[in-house]
Amino acid sequence: MIDGDAYTLDSEENLGTNAVDSAIFQVPQLKNIPNGTDKIRGLESLNLSDSEDKMMGEIKVALKKEMKTEGEQLVLEILQCRNITYKFKSPDHLPDLYVKLYVVNVATQKKIIKKKTRVCRHDREPSFNETFRFNLNPVGHSIQMFLVSNGGKFMKKTLIGEAYIWLDKVDMRKRAVSWHKLVATTSQTQP
Repeated sequence: MIDGDAYTLDSEENLGTNAVDSAIFQVPQLKNIPNGTDKIRGLESLNLSDSEDKMMGEIKVALKKEMKTEGEQLVLEILQCRNITYKFKSPDHLPDLYVKLYVVNVATQKKIIKKKTRVCRHDREPSFNETFRFNLNPVGHSIQMFLVSNGGKFMKKTLIGEAYIWLDKVDMRKRAVSWHKLVATTSQTQP
């Protein structure tokens, strides 16, 4: 939905999420989305340096566009995370982390594809090394990624941070690898 300068991606009616996912991912995700006139080069993440955003770590991804007989294919690799600053239960606690990602059609503001990585158990700097292939033209789409701590059998899931990639601004003729900031807004970090 759009109200003024705010842009949120809360609607998941087509994806059939469960109650736990709804509780985690209902916070407004982004305040401003570039409209194509902003100066973003290559794989740089959006500048989310508002006073209410807090960096929670970094995520390394690789993007490439391939031509197949059935059309264009977007190849996204979730490689690893580092420098996670989230305060877990205890300093020696090793979390179970995974990445949840959405491909968003910017024109309709709908999340059209939802995927997630495997859970990396007991690791503060997980290496996922997972590849996702999407049969779509990347123009007019974006990738929204969430790093989530899997709370376990009787614990709730915790959103650590999010990253956003505007695919129109990425040169995907060859494999492009880059680190992106995982950001948490105050609405996510405040109780």
